[in-house]
Amino acid sequence: MRDFPVLAAAGDIVIRNRLFDERGALHPGYAGTLAYLRQSDLVWGSCEVQFARQGYRTDAPIAYLADPAIAGDLGQAGFGIMTVATNHTCDFGPAAFLETLDHLRAAGIAPVGGGRTIDDAMTPKVVTAAGQRIGFLAVSCLLPPDYAATEARPGIAPLRVDQWAELHPILLATEPGAPIAVRSRVRPEDVARLVEAIRTLRPSVDHLVVSVHWGYGRGDPQAEYQRPLGHAIIDAGADLVLGNHPHSPAGIETYRGRPILYSLGNHIAQQDWANATPVQREIFAQIDPWSLVSRITFGAAGVQAMEFRATECDAQGMPVIIANEEAARPILDRFRRLSATMGTRIEIDGSEAVACFARAAAVPESAAS
Repeated sequence: MRDFPVLAAAGDIVIRNRLFDERGALHPGYAGTLAYLRQSDLVWGSCEVQFARQGYRTDAPIAYLADPAIAGDLGQAGFGIMTVATNHTCDFGPAAFLETLDHLRAAGIAPVGGGRTIDDAMTPKVVTAAGQRIGFLAVSCLLPPDYAATEARPGIAPLRVDQWAELHPILLATEPGAPIAVRSRVRPEDVARLVEAIRTLRPSVDHLVVSVHWGYGRGDPQAEYQRPLGHAIIDAGADLVLGNHPHSPAGIETYRGRPILYSLGNHIAQQDWANATPVQREIFAQIDPWSLVSRITFGAAGVQAMEFRATECDAQGMPVIIANEEAARPILDRFRRLSATMGTRIEIDGSEAVACFARAAAVPESAAS
């Protein structure tokens, strides 16, 4: 038994097809990826579909209702906890959303970040691994209409983001057609609710992880609100921020000795190209086929190290670990460069990358009180 737990993390999971049948695994290329993830005490992922036999399609531009048996396949694959606080887990309405939670639980997967009410959605999940308690919270900054849980409505744990255009008439007249800057910030009352949830959870767990669905789905640029939000989460007492939604690996920031992972990118990417509309095809074309999987080792002072392997989705949308050093290098190099701009040093050894973290700085009393 390990002294400290190891958490494996995958990225966003858009899955439409079965992983197993009565004969066994249906995707041999995925076996190596699963073997890597299973060399851990717990496997985390970001659920981007609904598993249900009921519901109605909302106005979401992309929406998937998957066979509930696939939820069982994800459990069989080894996933133990999944964030459902994403911009797709309510795409077929509240009844399908609640059914999805039931199917995940039946598969042995703890869903976090959603529920029948806002209180349910903000309730943490605590998992014991390697004899230690890891607490998880999950929230989403991407909130299509009616997806946010309220006191009277099922849905996901919300962080509402205000945004506005910043107009400079002289500059616009000088360069007509230039991109207009969009400013953004999370509403203070929503940050305060999340901070309170972290502070309440902190004394009862050994390690604390917060998953945040944020940013842009078509690349690695950051919205203005992301870094201040990540800092507030760490200041409140989290050991790790696991970001998701960007469909490309988006780098790690080191803040107060703790990692803020902005995105691993896609994990399973089974977008429906065959029936896609022109708008959907335009979106799909910008989704990066390369992604990362990670193993995160905790220590006495929080996250001790994070290791990464590059993956590439095959023709069935399944992530296959890239074993060839030359093929993996451009993906890992790009991730290293992005991380270096945010104070994180990553070492690359062959087809593997590792980020290490010094003893985390103590949270000031003003932040912890």
